[in-house]
Amino acid sequence: MRISPIVLARWQFWLFLLASLGFGCGTVRNPALENARDLYQKAAQDPVVVRHAATALDRAGRTLKEADRLWENENDVLEVEHLAYIVTKRVEIARVIAQRRLAADEIRQTRTPRP
Repeated sequence: MRISPIVLARWQFWLFLLASLGFGCGTVRNPALENARDLYQKAAQDPVVVRHAATALDRAGRTLKEADRLWENENDVLEVEHLAYIVTKRVEIARVIAQRRLAADEIRQTRTPRP
């Protein structure tokens, strides 16, 4: 019996889709949490954010850890998505704080009289 290329392509598509969703490996992904994690990691690698907004970035990191813990232990989708949203907002706040403090430093340097 010969399998048509169309049927084979459909099966390959469905297998790929299931594999990409985490079925078969025992893990279920949470896109909101993954997005928040990516945003946090990018901010944590930005030297301007680390230097000028470490406290705000730390708050985002603690919230991310709490979201990870909830996802691992309880799979509480609503609470994890809520915390992921908070992480994204705290990362945005850290970036804005860093930009403002960097601008303030630049203004101070231009106003300082040079000998």
